[in-house]
Amino acid sequence: MGAIDKFQAKLESAKGFARLARYQVIMYLPQKHSSFRTEYANGVSMMCDSITMPGKDLSTDPVKHGQELERQQVSAHVYEGTITASFYLENNLEAKSFFEEWQNLAVTNGSNNVNYYDTYIGSMKIYQLGAEQVMTTLKNPFDGNNLTGEGYLGAEEYYMEGPRNSHRSQTTRANTREEYQAKSIQTYGIEVLEVFPATVGQIEYAYSSVNEVARIPVEFQYKSWRTMENSSGIYK
Repeated sequence: MGAIDKFQAKLESAKGFARLARYQVIMYLPQKHSSFRTEYANGVSMMCDSITMPGKDLSTDPVKHGQELERQQVSAHVYEGTITASFYLENNLEAKSFFEEWQNLAVTNGSNNVNYYDTYIGSMKIYQLGAEQVMTTLKNPFDGNNLTGEGYLGAEEYYMEGPRNSHRSQTTRANTREEYQAKSIQTYGIEVLEVFPATVGQIEYAYSSVNEVARIPVEFQYKSWRTMENSSGIYK
């Protein structure tokens, strides 16, 4: 097998390249504030325009033995860091208000009183998505090239009228066809722990941006992250 064949086989086994535009973000709010905008958190996750998946650093220190040359040796691994994301904004800037209210769980606006750490930390899951071709059976009445499904009666038959003053002379069954449809699947996922919005960025207005959707940048601080295990296609 040549190099090109091996490369193609590798891609086929991995079901293609990862696409940067195929991802999923799920945010989990602080547990001690379970009533805090829980329903809206699901919606704002879908409005995530861009996000960075965090990496991992190895901390090193210089080591030298006798007359040997100095070398860097790993002393620890570092997980904590910052996740940069941006979110689409609704007309009433509700997403902006949502993150500001989350920040208020840490420090109340207008005061210098800092709340306990556990009261404002949440978590986040970031998934790489792939596409899986799924065979789907469609049952629709045949209407030329327009398979709308209007008037479909399930398993009942469709009748065509025969000559005038005669009984129904012909039956036609509902058209059935099979086609492949792309279904998004999770191919990799990480769980980010002890997350909170450290910075809610500014909104830049401009008359030249008449056709652009407003976005707001948000920087999340986190303590650590882990790769989730794949169990029967479910990452946990």
